[in-house]
Amino acid sequence: MDEPVNGLDPQGIIEIRELILRLNRKHQITFLISSHILDELSRLATHYGFIDNGQLVKEISREELDAICGKCLRLEVTNVQNLALVLDRMKIDYNIISEQTADIFAKPSISELTLALLEENCEIISMQERNESLESYYVSLIGGAKYE
Repeated sequence: MDEPVNGLDPQGIIEIRELILRLNRKHQITFLISSHILDELSRLATHYGFIDNGQLVKEISREELDAICGKCLRLEVTNVQNLALVLDRMKIDYNIISEQTADIFAKPSISELTLALLEENCEIISMQERNESLESYYVSLIGGAKYE
């Protein structure tokens, strides 16, 4: 289905969503949905395939995506390359956002992380907990910097 809810009013969107879910549960019908309405996809999908320039960039289950799009720790540091070295050593998943900013998808020991960063001449400027949306995950996956 290509954009099955595009152009529908809110009631129509709910009806189509419920129809898809009912057909899936009752008759075990699998739907392949292509859509740019990421919030709506997050209410339906059990698996995601992210496409950029006609290429499948990543395939992921809902459970894996939920873990990634859960809470993350946004760090602003003096040297993001050194942050990446430390996080790689600590086996912590992350995403570089800019030259000074990265999102960390784990709850590291802040003391341990700070000490490891200091050994690499990297200081933490700021730190905040945040939730990553499906949309922001997609943009970071395909290289969000080209859209800023």
